[in-house]
Amino acid sequence: MADLDREAMRAVAERIRRLSDEHWWALDPSCRLMENDAWVGPAGSRFGTQVHADQRELRDMLTRAVHSANQKLASLPERP
Repeated sequence: MADLDREAMRAVAERIRRLSDEHWWALDPSCRLMENDAWVGPAGSRFGTQVHADQRELRDMLTRAVHSANQKLASLPERP
């Protein structure tokens, strides 16, 4: 049973890592546009600040999800 649990967790950890890799760059285009003054003025400045904060938060959550899954996998015994 432990091997099955470990294999299931290994699959979950791999899926989380792939999703993290896939979504890591989700806000990059918007951030780049704002860095290149795509939207200026007070509203543009607020949006730029917010989108960069959202990018940091997303990346932090993705990093934590991958780390948590890897920790859980590491805590499972290799053999029963």
